[in-house]
Amino acid sequence: MITLSNGERVEFLTGSGALGFDGRGWWWEYPLRWVGLLNPHDFTIVVKTLTLHPRRGNLRWYAPWRCVRLIPGGTVNAVGLTNPGIDWWLRTCYPRMRRMHLQIVVSVYPESLDEAHAFAGKLRPLQIAAIELNASCPNVAHCEADTVHHVQAIASALHEAGHPLIVKVGYDQPYVAIAQAVEGVADAVHAINAVPWRLVFGERPSPLARLGGGGVSGEPIRPFVREAVQQLRAHTRLPIIAGGGIYTLQDLEELWSLGARAFSIGTLFLRAPLQPNRLVRVWRARHGAHAERASVGK
Repeated sequence: MITLSNGERVEFLTGSGALGFDGRGWWWEYPLRWVGLLNPHDFTIVVKTLTLHPRRGNLRWYAPWRCVRLIPGGTVNAVGLTNPGIDWWLRTCYPRMRRMHLQIVVSVYPESLDEAHAFAGKLRPLQIAAIELNASCPNVAHCEADTVHHVQAIASALHEAGHPLIVKVGYDQPYVAIAQAVEGVADAVHAINAVPWRLVFGERPSPLARLGGGGVSGEPIRPFVREAVQQLRAHTRLPIIAGGGIYTLQDLEELWSLGARAFSIGTLFLRAPLQPNRLVRVWRARHGAHAERASVGK
């Protein structure tokens, strides 16, 4: 468990957008929530990443399979940050989440420093657990030096909102250097939810090749996640949230032993939507007291 600078505690987070923009899930998950088999209150809800202005991206609600595909053990997606923008979320989703008494993390992608300042102004009055900066590929500059400076500047601007900041990094970035650069600004680093297809499968054709290949999540990226957690544990002081291919209690145990102190579950909601709540409850029943004693980030 990680205790943020505002006293909020996070342990199990949904992957950004795993339960939609408001924690109720996607339309096909509603029946599970209605009968209590999918309970968002077991999680800190990380909303689907928002941009300052509406962004069309590749996702079409009537045909999600066009940019999201199941693959053995996981998924590949090329959603492209489809979202209706922060103002829509503030009007439509934030009040609903407050009425539901959900613990909220707002995931954002500012395209510039000016947009980061604008986000900070819009998010400042809210009652939320944290802001998550989606700094993972393809959302930052490509040059490594510029990437680190870019993320550091954006993070500093978002920090002006007065909320704890989580920085989500990608495997194909200089993620250790980014984490080191945002120490003192960020409360935690999140590694990682997806890895570009080419890094996981090389030259094997992606089912989403027409959209650039997409990002792989789930079981195929477990080695990448474990490597990232090990590197971050060794080289930064920030508490680590681990995500990517968490399906079993053993996955949680392994990530805990490598240094993660909170966990992000995403693909499991799509592949086996009855399992995330069960997994969280088993972990808490077995390890709750130990996790409480060993919590970091106070």
